[in-house]
Amino acid sequence: MEHHNLDMEQPMHTTLVDPPIGIPNPHQAFPKKGSRGKKTQKTVESSQPIEEALKTELTTNNMKTPISVLQELLSRRGITPQYDLIQVEGAVHEPTFRYRVSYQDKDAMGTGKSKKEAKHAAAKALIDKLTGSIFHDHPGVYMNVHKPEVVNVHNNSNVNGGDDEPTGNPIGWLQEMCMARRLPPPTYETETEEGLPHERQFTIACVVLNYREVGEGKSKKIAKRQAAQKMWQRLQDQPLEPSQILQLLDDDGNEELRQTGYAGRYAGLKDVCIPTLTTSQSHKVSQFHKALKSRAGKTLHQLQHLSLCDRSIDFIRLLGDIAKEQRFEVTYVDIEEKAGNGKFQCLVQLSTMPVAVCHGSGNSIQEAQSYAARNSLEYLKIMTKP
Repeated sequence: MEHHNLDMEQPMHTTLVDPPIGIPNPHQAFPKKGSRGKKTQKTVESSQPIEEALKTELTTNNMKTPISVLQELLSRRGITPQYDLIQVEGAVHEPTFRYRVSYQDKDAMGTGKSKKEAKHAAAKALIDKLTGSIFHDHPGVYMNVHKPEVVNVHNNSNVNGGDDEPTGNPIGWLQEMCMARRLPPPTYETETEEGLPHERQFTIACVVLNYREVGEGKSKKIAKRQAAQKMWQRLQDQPLEPSQILQLLDDDGNEELRQTGYAGRYAGLKDVCIPTLTTSQSHKVSQFHKALKSRAGKTLHQLQHLSLCDRSIDFIRLLGDIAKEQRFEVTYVDIEEKAGNGKFQCLVQLSTMPVAVCHGSGNSIQEAQSYAARNSLEYLKIMTKP
């Protein structure tokens, strides 16, 4: 009996005795070989401020792209950076995309000739903001700078010195400030190009309402960034009141101010070559309109007696029913860029002959689609009116 009791108590004593050499102790939670350093590193990284962790990441992994650096660092903290397309500028064959990257209360903007390039620029600008350093476009090169606002960047092709080029993304910051303060977007004008081909000097003016700042540099990019930096600083030092902004926008006698407003956004349409209808094409359009009026169909006929101001109508479903009845397809295209008032946008295409395209906007993608369908129904109602 006593021997039995000793056997029962034995496990209590064996937990206090070290196991023989070469036999692992199952009660000790040692990390696996090769994983100790990684776990310690992740713990340190997650406890570090993001700004400090970014500097460490860029020092040790300087071959990564800005998007990769930002994504990996934030994902370890359970944060996903969001990229939003803000604006598409420039000619149709040469667009410039503007993206904003944001997480929590931090954000930055970037531009590029492609969406990917713009996203990289936005990520780079946010890294510059957070670290106060220049993340160069060339991978593997990272230079620490203690003054994030303005720094002298020396151009190797200029033996006499370098241009003062702002760090970060002053063009994006200025655009963001104008949007936040409901100012017209800044416009840039090339004033002069002087010097020999290998020693060019550019002067670019940045205009926001009645404010005008000039930047100079050995490239248009440097001059534009410098002008944007000066304008950003001026608007910071001399902010405009909402009443002043409205007064300047409503000044009918100042053509320059009107061009910097919303009309300036569409000034490029004047340079777009839009082909006109030929005689045969015009005849086909006329035939389609006549055929549309003579078409029979219960749902299409009911459309004439409906008030499309009635919000209780399911416009998307009604348009789908008419499309099925009249044998044409309906395609919804959600526009990634939001409207000037911040609403979602959508285009709906009717595969009729000729193709009809209608636009809609709303506080959500579904609402934008509904309004686009409503406008399409309005179009069909007008075209089939007896």
